[in-house]
Amino acid sequence: MSNVNKAVEQQHSLAFHGVIILFLGLLAGIGFSIAAASQEVTSPTYGAWRFAHMEGLINGLVVLAVAGVWQRMNVDGKGITLARVFLVLGCYANIIGPIINALFIGKRLIAPETNLEALVVYGFYIPGTLPIISFPIFALNLFGRKNR
Repeated sequence: MSNVNKAVEQQHSLAFHGVIILFLGLLAGIGFSIAAASQEVTSPTYGAWRFAHMEGLINGLVVLAVAGVWQRMNVDGKGITLARVFLVLGCYANIIGPIINALFIGKRLIAPETNLEALVVYGFYIPGTLPIISFPIFALNLFGRKNR
């Protein structure tokens, strides 16, 4: 498979995942709308749904933005592959964790007290930091090499 075909295939995959993440964020917006109509703005439930909605929207847009510039990347190498996987996994974690939190816990989770809270914090919120590793790799790939 040529580099161009590989880049196009990876770009389509990134765009697909970006749309799914964005869709999950839009679905969380339904919960946010219900919470906004029935809860006070200071309510933990309102905040949990707002957080889930914003995480989905922002993470979906980030994955779509990376997909938009993907063909400008040099897609050879393990570093860029690992960065792409970290981006997608981290962005999924960033939407699934807050949705679980909003549905079943409904409070801020800094120090987990139950097994479900521990699952959300350690299973989703911490892996949600993986995209932080991706962006320096993407930046070096895009801007750290000589112009072609």
